[in-house]
Amino acid sequence: MWCTATTLAAAQTPLEVLLVGTSHYNGESDASYRPIIDKLKAYQPDLVIGEYLGPADARQLPATQGEARPYQRSLRYLQRREMQAPPLSAKAAAAVRRQLRRNPQLHQQRIDLARYYAYNYDRANAEYQLYLLEETYKDRLSAADQAYYRQAFGPADSVRKVLKMVRPLTEYHRIFFPLLQELGQDQLYSMDCQRYGQEFSQASSQTYGQFLALQKAFKADSTTEQATTFRRMTAAKTAYFTYLDAAATSEEAYRIMNAPAFGKLNDDLNFYGDEALYGAPGFPTAAVQAMKTQWELRNQGMCDNIVRRAREQKAHRVVVAVGSAHTMIMRRMLAAMPNVRISTYHDLP
Repeated sequence: MWCTATTLAAAQTPLEVLLVGTSHYNGESDASYRPIIDKLKAYQPDLVIGEYLGPADARQLPATQGEARPYQRSLRYLQRREMQAPPLSAKAAAAVRRQLRRNPQLHQQRIDLARYYAYNYDRANAEYQLYLLEETYKDRLSAADQAYYRQAFGPADSVRKVLKMVRPLTEYHRIFFPLLQELGQDQLYSMDCQRYGQEFSQASSQTYGQFLALQKAFKADSTTEQATTFRRMTAAKTAYFTYLDAAATSEEAYRIMNAPAFGKLNDDLNFYGDEALYGAPGFPTAAVQAMKTQWELRNQGMCDNIVRRAREQKAHRVVVAVGSAHTMIMRRMLAAMPNVRISTYHDLP
C-alpha cells in the first residue's frame, strides 16, 4: 500500500520536460555548440534522456528488424576481441559506477563498464563511457590502460568504423555527453520505441516506391495533373532546407529546429507534402496515412517512456534529446499527459 501511494504521489508531482530537437549530423567545431551546452546546463536538469532504445526493448527486437543490426554487430565484434573474459555482472557494474564517482581516473574499470554496457544492449551508456575514454581522459591513459582498451575494444579506428560506438559528429558527442559530464551525471537514460518499426518501414517503402513511379512519369510528361502533384511534393524539400540554411550559427540552427514552423516543414518533408496533398492526382495517400499511423504510435511510445523513466528516477526536470522531426508531435503528446509541463529549446531565453 505504501508503494502504491508513493507511486501515485510521484505521478502527481509536476514534471518539467525540455525537448531539444536535434540534427543527427553536427559537423561544426566544438566551440560552436558551447552556447547550446551552456543553456542546457543552466536549465539544471535532474537527468538527460536520449533517443536510444533501452536495453530491455533492444533485446526484444526481432532479429530481422533493421534496428537490431547494430546490436548484433556489436556482439559479434566484442566476441572477436582479444579480451575473452566474461563482462561484468550487473552487481559488479554497479560497484564500478560507485568507484568511478569517487575516482574518475580508474580507466581500466571504466573500460570494463563500457564493455558491460555494450554486452548488455545499453548502447547509450556504452557510447557515453567510450566518449569519456576517447575525449576526456584520452591523454591520461597509461600505456597499460591503452593496451587494456585495445584488448577490450580493438583499435581506435575499428571502434569508430566497425563497432560504430564512437561517433564524433552526432548530437551526443557534440552536446549531450559533454553536458552530462559537466552536470556530474554518469548515465544517459533511453526512451526510443521501435515496436512499430517493421510496419513503418513497410509503409515507408510503399510510399517511396509510388514516389519513384510518380517521378518517372514526371520525366516522361511534365504537363499532367500527376506532374503538378510531383512538383508540390518536391517543393517540400526545397522549403525545408531554405528555412534551415538561414541559420548563421549552430545555436541559431538548434533554435529554429525547435520552432513550430520547423515542425510543419519536417512533416511536409518526411511525408512528401503531408495532408495538404491527400487525394491529389498520383499522391500515395493511403501509404502516407499508413506511415503516419505508425509514426504516431512510435512517438506516443517515446513520450510514455520519457515520463516513466523520469518518474522512476524521481526527477522533476529533464532534458530530452530527440531528432527534430519528433519535436512538435512529442510536444503535443506530452502536453496532453497529466502533470507534465513541456517546453522546447526554442523557448529558452
